[in-house]
Amino acid sequence: MQLSTKDASRIMDKLKVEDVPCKHHCAGFLVVDGVRVLKLHHSFGSGPMPPTVVHLFRKSLKLSPDEFQQLAGCTTSRDAYIEMLRKKGYIRTPVGR
Repeated sequence: MQLSTKDASRIMDKLKVEDVPCKHHCAGFLVVDGVRVLKLHHSFGSGPMPPTVVHLFRKSLKLSPDEFQQLAGCTTSRDAYIEMLRKKGYIRTPVGR
Protein backbone atom coordinates (compact mmCIF):
# COMPACT_ATOMS: atom_id res chain seq x y z
CA MET A 1 0.00 0.00 0.00
CA GLN A 2 1.21 3.49 -0.79
CA LEU A 3 1.07 6.16 1.85
CA SER A 4 2.41 9.69 1.92
CA THR A 5 3.69 11.49 4.97
CA LYS A 6 0.61 13.74 4.75
CA ASP A 7 -1.60 10.62 4.95
CA ALA A 8 0.37 9.46 8.00
CA SER A 9 -0.16 12.89 9.60
CA ARG A 10 -3.89 12.66 8.92
CA ILE A 11 -4.00 9.24 10.59
CA MET A 12 -2.16 10.59 13.63
CA ASP A 13 -4.52 13.59 13.78
CA LYS A 14 -7.58 11.35 13.47
CA LEU A 15 -6.35 9.17 16.33
CA LYS A 16 -5.61 12.32 18.38
CA VAL A 17 -2.00 11.34 18.97
CA GLU A 18 -0.35 13.61 21.55
CA ASP A 19 2.69 15.24 19.97
CA VAL A 20 6.18 14.84 21.39
CA PRO A 21 8.85 17.37 20.42
CA CYS A 22 11.30 15.78 17.98
CA LYS A 23 13.70 17.33 15.47
CA HIS A 24 13.82 14.31 13.16
CA HIS A 25 10.23 12.99 13.00
CA CYS A 26 6.59 13.80 13.67
CA ALA A 27 6.26 11.77 16.86
CA GLY A 28 3.74 11.20 19.58
CA PHE A 29 1.81 8.79 21.78
CA LEU A 30 -1.68 7.39 21.50
CA VAL A 31 -3.15 8.09 24.93
CA VAL A 32 -6.21 6.16 26.13
CA ASP A 33 -7.73 6.75 29.55
CA GLY A 34 -4.67 8.78 30.57
CA VAL A 35 -2.23 5.97 29.68
CA ARG A 36 0.31 6.09 26.85
CA VAL A 37 -0.51 3.05 24.76
CA LEU A 38 1.48 3.29 21.51
CA LYS A 39 4.39 5.38 20.30
CA LEU A 40 3.99 6.52 16.70
CA HIS A 41 6.20 8.48 14.36
CA HIS A 42 6.81 9.26 10.72
CA SER A 43 9.27 11.45 8.89
CA PHE A 44 8.74 15.10 8.00
CA GLY A 45 7.98 15.99 4.41
CA SER A 46 5.19 15.55 1.92
CA GLY A 47 6.29 12.80 -0.43
CA PRO A 48 5.43 9.12 -0.57
CA MET A 49 6.84 6.85 2.11
CA PRO A 50 8.85 3.78 1.01
CA PRO A 51 6.92 0.48 1.30
CA THR A 52 9.13 -0.75 4.16
CA VAL A 53 8.42 2.41 6.16
CA VAL A 54 4.68 2.10 5.52
CA HIS A 55 4.90 -1.50 6.76
CA LEU A 56 6.67 -0.38 9.95
CA PHE A 57 4.14 2.43 10.50
CA ARG A 58 1.31 -0.11 10.12
CA LYS A 59 3.00 -2.48 12.57
CA SER A 60 3.44 0.32 15.11
CA LEU A 61 -0.34 0.80 14.93
CA LYS A 62 -0.78 -2.95 15.64
CA LEU A 63 -2.99 -3.42 12.55
CA SER A 64 -3.29 -6.04 9.84
CA PRO A 65 -2.95 -4.80 6.23
CA ASP A 66 -6.76 -4.83 5.79
CA GLU A 67 -7.36 -2.97 9.06
CA PHE A 68 -4.69 -0.43 8.12
CA GLN A 69 -6.33 0.09 4.72
CA GLN A 70 -9.63 0.86 6.46
CA LEU A 71 -7.96 3.28 8.87
CA ALA A 72 -6.10 5.06 6.06
CA GLY A 73 -9.30 5.14 3.98
CA CYS A 74 -11.10 7.03 6.76
CA THR A 75 -13.66 4.28 7.41
CA THR A 76 -12.35 3.52 10.92
CA SER A 77 -12.90 6.06 13.72
CA ARG A 78 -10.68 6.60 16.75
CA ASP A 79 -13.21 4.81 18.97
CA ALA A 80 -13.39 1.83 16.60
CA TYR A 81 -9.58 1.69 16.47
CA ILE A 82 -9.33 1.72 20.27
CA GLU A 83 -11.93 -1.06 20.44
CA MET A 84 -9.79 -3.11 17.99
CA LEU A 85 -6.77 -2.66 20.26
CA ARG A 86 -8.84 -3.74 23.28
CA LYS A 87 -9.97 -6.92 21.50
CA LYS A 88 -6.35 -7.67 20.58
CA GLY A 89 -5.28 -7.19 24.21
CA TYR A 90 -3.11 -4.08 23.75
CA ILE A 91 -5.42 -1.98 25.96
CA ARG A 92 -7.09 -3.19 29.12
CA THR A 93 -10.80 -2.58 29.42
CA PRO A 94 -11.43 -0.22 32.33
CA VAL A 95 -13.25 -1.60 35.37
CA GLY A 96 -16.99 -1.09 35.10
CA ARG A 97 -17.22 -1.55 31.35
